[in-house]
Amino acid sequence: MDLFRRTLEECQLIDVGYSGRWFTWERGNLPEMNIRERLDRGVANTRWISMFPGVKVQHLVYYFSDHCPILIKTCREEKRLKSKLFRFEAWWLLEESFFNEVKRIWELSSRDLLQKLENVKRGLEKWADQIQWNQKRKKQVLTAELSDLYEVDKDDNNLAELIDTKIQLNFEIEKDECYWEQRARLN
Repeated sequence: MDLFRRTLEECQLIDVGYSGRWFTWERGNLPEMNIRERLDRGVANTRWISMFPGVKVQHLVYYFSDHCPILIKTCREEKRLKSKLFRFEAWWLLEESFFNEVKRIWELSSRDLLQKLENVKRGLEKWADQIQWNQKRKKQVLTAELSDLYEVDKDDNNLAELIDTKIQLNFEIEKDECYWEQRARLN
């Protein structure tokens, strides 16, 4: 540990702080064996900090590893314009309502094939926007629940709830991974 501290000093690196829970690593599910520490940090030198004065380090809720993911924001988020191209999204197949929605839109369309396809396209875009909004909200709720469960002392009652919440959050994040995998054009 002393060697690590000396390396930080020699490189003139300082801790840039954080927001979120104080620990970044946790081991042990039982109250009597639970250990929490802040092992992971964001560090930078003064030159880097002057280039990114609005830097923020956030400890996120973890659900899979025993380390919290760390999000480092260096500047304001800018809104991007939505693309007007229609693309079939692989994550749609993970939604229970997808096939029923396609069938419903198709049956409501009474025109020729091209018009029906156009209606399906527009209908799926609206449906997907609503689903994504619901997913985002559900992830926020699950993340907040998980955060609350981590803050209380662990016992048999909340351990099952903790595991169930992690499973639900993993499923929602799997949909996100499917979305981003398609964006990256991975096989």
